[in-house]
Amino acid sequence: MILWKRKLYRILMGGIAPVVYLLTSDPLAPACICAFFLFWLLLMEFERYLHPGFWAWLLKHSPGIFKTRPGVLTGDTNFMIASFLSILYFPYPVAVSNLLFLTFGDAASAMIGSKYGRFHIFPGKSVEGMMGGIIINTMIALILAFYFSISFEILFIGVLVGSILEVLPLKVDDNLTVGIIPGILMTVFYL
Repeated sequence: MILWKRKLYRILMGGIAPVVYLLTSDPLAPACICAFFLFWLLLMEFERYLHPGFWAWLLKHSPGIFKTRPGVLTGDTNFMIASFLSILYFPYPVAVSNLLFLTFGDAASAMIGSKYGRFHIFPGKSVEGMMGGIIINTMIALILAFYFSISFEILFIGVLVGSILEVLPLKVDDNLTVGIIPGILMTVFYL
């Protein structure tokens, strides 16, 4: 895995659904986009378990975008599950915000943490990476608060909770927890 390639891939692929949702205000198109990607990712997961050599082949022929040791499901599959559920169940401004936080906060914290991380909270997680994710997502929250006329405080709750979940060594993939739990909290405060 090459970190910058993986995070660029995540921003490009993960940013499609929230940008389409932001532009259309209609959940149908972004939900279909997520369903399309989720179908292919689940097919890949099935193939990975059915034919273990498939994963080795995919890693060898991918441009460094997949982790070499995924969990039960790859982070990409968990990411797309969280994206799909966010679009289906969260109000429009919360869903878009949550997906943008998930996409850009994850990339920022990984890139900044890998380059500048000196004070480690947990293995692979640093204070500097966490702060990088918070700063990027706070800037996004400021823009979205103005665009959606949603309280910045509600969005900031999502930013902080997502950042905390990102660094905790939970047994559940952080793409799933960071992609769903902040959205639930923002929805509760939004409604």
